[in-house]
Amino acid sequence: MRCPARPRAASRTCSTTRNPQVLAEDMVAHYTYPGVGAYRGFKHPVRFGTTLLPEPFAAPAFGEHSDVLLLEAGLSD
Repeated sequence: MRCPARPRAASRTCSTTRNPQVLAEDMVAHYTYPGVGAYRGFKHPVRFGTTLLPEPFAAPAFGEHSDVLLLEAGLSD
């Protein structure tokens, strides 16, 4: 699985997502992003007690929600 980051930063990010303590704390998720493929990333940087958190998801693709946002703003094609 790839780490989507520049080479120098990727080595730190990739090694952090493989850290035994990070894995034991269940802080890493697997994402799929269009044009990138599968990669590892962090779920939630901070947790408070037993508060349930939503499942993480990949960021939207560039322009993926543009039509909806423009319509909500009262604009059209």
